[in-house]
Amino acid sequence: MRTNLTKWLLVMLLTAVVFAIWTWLRPYEWSPDAKARFEIVGAEVTRDHEYHWLSVHLKRAGAAEHDLLKPVRLLTGDGSEVEPADTRLKGGPEHGITDLWFKFWLEPGKLNGTLRLRINDGVLVVKANPDQPALGLSGQKYFNSNHW
Repeated sequence: MRTNLTKWLLVMLLTAVVFAIWTWLRPYEWSPDAKARFEIVGAEVTRDHEYHWLSVHLKRAGAAEHDLLKPVRLLTGDGSEVEPADTRLKGGPEHGITDLWFKFWLEPGKLNGTLRLRINDGVLVVKANPDQPALGLSGQKYFNSNHW
């Protein structure tokens, strides 16, 4: 009886570890647009009264640089375009821009529907779920997948 319980607990522990590793290592988006030159690492939503802040973190996906002359826009589910309220860059002269952070100020209702990020010559899916995310009591949540 004791060996069966030990085996069962070991199988459950192994299953939990495999699930945790898969959740941690899965990509944000399974097939990001290569023309975007970057891929999304994660997104964070913070409630600010009736409004929301959306922060999106991107990493360079290849050798091509980010084109600073092309505008970056968040495309909301209702068809409107939102400019970033803040932009941060990471990198240096030898490697170019390796990471980007964009922060968007969203009016009430703009989190409803899908959210897409138009960057360079491509479009990345920030949020695939049409419903507004549940942020809980803290009013803040980090997402490592576009299914929120």
